[in-house]
Amino acid sequence: MLNLLTSSQLSEWEAYDKLDPLGDWRGDYRMANIMALIANINRDSKKKTEPYSVLDFMPEWDFNKEEKKQQSIEDQKRIFLEAFGSKK
Repeated sequence: MLNLLTSSQLSEWEAYDKLDPLGDWRGDYRMANIMALIANINRDSKKKTEPYSVLDFMPEWDFNKEEKKQQSIEDQKRIFLEAFGSKK
């Protein structure tokens, strides 16, 4: 299909996609919304007073930004336990 589109047509589709996104971003947003709901239902409000937002669960797909520090296993465990608590 890219062989059939002109540069201006492709630019128009890109502009349209910014106004009304199709595909992956919407799917990611829907899943992030569900994850925020689940995390907030199971959140210990004494340990974490602020509710999780949808953006907390949105993946970052912008590969042009400077590479961020990779999250350690300890950080991942801490975040998981904050969200869902220890079931000991």
